[in-house]
Amino acid sequence: MKRKRRRGVFLVTVSGSFEAAHRLRLPGAPCEKIHGHGWRVEASFTGTLGRDGIVLDFIALERALKERVISVLDHTDLNDLFEKPTTEIVARWIWERLAPLGVAEVRLWETPGCSVTYRR
Repeated sequence: MKRKRRRGVFLVTVSGSFEAAHRLRLPGAPCEKIHGHGWRVEASFTGTLGRDGIVLDFIALERALKERVISVLDHTDLNDLFEKPTTEIVARWIWERLAPLGVAEVRLWETPGCSVTYRR
């Protein structure tokens, strides 16, 4: 008897990083002063396994992340791009930039121990 293959969904993730500054309007918090971060972003896409054994092309996804997101944000003052440049707002913006490619979720680290994940 032949075993039935289970069809699963894969989550393919690419990552990158950028340097950017921002200041937040949080009364009394040190974040009110302009400060920078080494941001890290992960973008995950879903798909099924193709006949070639590949779900999505890593190289194409890395290129899209670099062109649509990192090249825009790297070495910027995020306050020039966003009214409220919180990690949450920036993560949603990244998701929207990658939405045409079928992004499932975006995870954005402001610092190594603090991240936000955005899904729709």
